[in-house]
Amino acid sequence: MDVDTQDAWLEAATIVLADVPADLLRKGAAVAMKSADHHSKVVPAIMAEVQRLRANDLHVARVWQGADNRPEALPAPGSERPNAAELDEICKRFSVGRYANNRAATSSPHAPAQVPTNADPDRPCRAPTAEDYKRLFGIDPEEERRKGEAMRAAAAAPHSDAA
Repeated sequence: MDVDTQDAWLEAATIVLADVPADLLRKGAAVAMKSADHHSKVVPAIMAEVQRLRANDLHVARVWQGADNRPEALPAPGSERPNAAELDEICKRFSVGRYANNRAATSSPHAPAQVPTNADPDRPCRAPTAEDYKRLFGIDPEEERRKGEAMRAAAAAPHSDAA
């Protein structure tokens, strides 16, 4: 092989292998050096090893995520329909349909909790008052406002370094 042919072959190999990560390229080249007996078999040997490594990485990732435990595809539409008893159980479990108002009977841990309140559902909510803040948090909003104004006034006053 003359120098021009070598350069052309190297340029073509560079283009084909440009998107291969360096670590995979290194492993593929090691396999190609052991198995390829002609320069035309080097790039295919590298690509075969890279594809094998990528497929293995994908398999490991799927196993790690538990994807291999899932079915490969959904059943064909219409092939599996619940019967009336199963449908009734599903409605009861998720509190839908005629079971929508029976939230206490649900077995789902994701169902919203029923919290009893003294609030009247027909009366709109009101804004909190100063008495609410005093009762709930022990804070008097008017006193806090006066303290804030006093602090701002003190910060804005010129300092005297007469001492």
